[in-house]
Amino acid sequence: MRRIVPIVLLCALLPLHVATLRNAGREWKALPQGEETAYTIPGPVLKLTSLEFDGVAADFMFLRALVFYGSTFERTEKPRVKEWEWRRLYNDLAAATDLDPYFLDPYYFAQANLTWEGNLVRETNLLLEKGSQYRDWDWMLPFYTGFNHFYFLKENDQASVYLMEASRRPGATPLIASLATRLALKGKRTENAIFFLREMLRREEDEEVKKTYRIRLEALSGILALERAVELFREQFGYLPTSLDSLVEAGLISKIPIDPYGGKFFISYDGSIGTTSDLR
Repeated sequence: MRRIVPIVLLCALLPLHVATLRNAGREWKALPQGEETAYTIPGPVLKLTSLEFDGVAADFMFLRALVFYGSTFERTEKPRVKEWEWRRLYNDLAAATDLDPYFLDPYYFAQANLTWEGNLVRETNLLLEKGSQYRDWDWMLPFYTGFNHFYFLKENDQASVYLMEASRRPGATPLIASLATRLALKGKRTENAIFFLREMLRREEDEEVKKTYRIRLEALSGILALERAVELFREQFGYLPTSLDSLVEAGLISKIPIDPYGGKFFISYDGSIGTTSDLR
């Protein structure tokens, strides 16, 4: 009798699964040329049709995202990944985490790629909030969410809320609580960003992601050195420098830092430091 029940259930759900695939096929064909592979069957539908194999289905959706993303490195055109392709990656990761919300790798992949390159910051935060709800012992997910609110969205109040949540979870470094307090104050944006990235680098195991973080740290360290030199210049001379060369001539820096992203640093009219590269 016990063997009959799963068979009956499978037979009952099989037509639904076939109908789902048929409808997905129609939607696939209706998509604009070039964007058809962006279609992902929604996670709740996949969870229903995958029966008790939702863990395997989650692995498959994440693998699909990894394989596609890896294939883009063979391209030479710019941008390497198109906007709709980032959306496809997000949909795959959302489906994977709908199937298995405890699955950690999709959250890390989203944080490392969809934010910095894909500009899908709010979407990534939705994933991280989902993961944080289920993985309620994991302090890194609210930490990442707080970083995104601070660095990309410039929402310090929201960032502070998530960092305080992260600080209350097991294994969190005590410095997170103090950083949450600092974010309530204006200024020190670059300094705080460096703190965030150093902590992310310390926790990261993937060497490629660590390499990316190191490059960003190098760029931000250059910006921080210039910001401090500009402030010293203003204190000494009573006005803002008009160029970075003025900082060298005043002996405040020995040379202008190099932007590792290939751009050039410059001073804006308000004394802030910018770059001609796409550093975010």
